[in-house]
Amino acid sequence: MAWGKCAMATELDTIFDVIERHRELSAQHAAAASVSSKLVAGPEFDAADAISEERGVALEEYADVLIHSKPTTLAGVIALSRYVASLPAWLLSDENDWHQSFLRTLADAVDEISVR
Repeated sequence: MAWGKCAMATELDTIFDVIERHRELSAQHAAAASVSSKLVAGPEFDAADAISEERGVALEEYADVLIHSKPTTLAGVIALSRYVASLPAWLLSDENDWHQSFLRTLADAVDEISVR
């Protein structure tokens, strides 16, 4: 029964969708960068580089969504913490104090979860 509750809680926490979207954007950016890195200067490189740049911008913008999203379950807090901890620094926000916002959001989430 406890597993069912955990699975249900996981399904209801949209943080898993946020993490998955960040993974997708990261993979799309890596794939585009891989293509452009194999090309030499010229129109094909320019086109591939433009796509890589667009995907990089989308990934940067979504990093802010990732670090400011609040999990609604303990499983979500754990998953988000582990996911962010696994990322290289360049995949996170350009904000100098992003970690403060991230930790404050996590603490708020834990507070809210603990009173339910």
